[in-house]
Amino acid sequence: LAHHLGDGPGHTDGSRIAPALKPNAKRPTGRAGVPANVPKPDLRSLPAWDIAITDGEDGDVPGKDYLAFSANVWNAGPAPLVVDGFRSPGKDLMDAYQYFYDANGKQVGYAPTGTMEWDPRIGHEHWHFTDFASYRLLSADQTKEVRSGKEAFCLANTDAIDYTVKNANWHPYNTDLSTACGQQNSISVREVLDVGSGDTYTQYRPGQSFDITDLPNGTYHIQVIANPEKRLKETNLDNNVALRKVVLGGTPGARTVTVPPHELINAK
Repeated sequence: LAHHLGDGPGHTDGSRIAPALKPNAKRPTGRAGVPANVPKPDLRSLPAWDIAITDGEDGDVPGKDYLAFSANVWNAGPAPLVVDGFRSPGKDLMDAYQYFYDANGKQVGYAPTGTMEWDPRIGHEHWHFTDFASYRLLSADQTKEVRSGKEAFCLANTDAIDYTVKNANWHPYNTDLSTACGQQNSISVREVLDVGSGDTYTQYRPGQSFDITDLPNGTYHIQVIANPEKRLKETNLDNNVALRKVVLGGTPGARTVTVPPHELINAK
């Protein structure tokens, strides 16, 4: 039987070697560190889309108005983002580590990078990495904010974003959340965001919204931030934020949203 890309110690497409999708047998030991010249991922945010007013998803408060949206953070490379989580049996959190590889697929460094937590909500039910992205609704002058309830993520290559970037993997394996994020009794997981691919969270996922019940009508900006605490090591930290303007209107229980075009994007 043919192996999926990503099986075994690594696969190659002639120009790169990708890590296996199985977590290491045990958490890393020795001094953490990242060689200066080792390839790193480059996380970038896309502007929010699929924006609408809703009365909430599972776990939201009935009778409130929510601004729901979809968002994507992708990896422009030239290296995949590889994060392992490990926990002791009975512990609620996993300790997360980012790994780094040379051109031959040999691990040459690691860095602690936050935690992973189990999300029991319907539509999730897997281990979430807590330091991947953050969503905020900013006021027109971008001085005040409302934070989304969504603050942790299971990494998966759900969408092809740009396969022209260096070392893009045209055939990533973990394209569905069920392949990547473990079971409740897992003591280790590996989550990977490959080069050229992005991880989309749609507006129908619990927590993928802002509570706007008490916000006045007017102009706001949906802010999508990749690597918000800067714990992940990247090639570039200056391209992690994307903004999408929205205009709230209507009355409580019947709020409206208008989404102006953003560059070449003219859909909500």
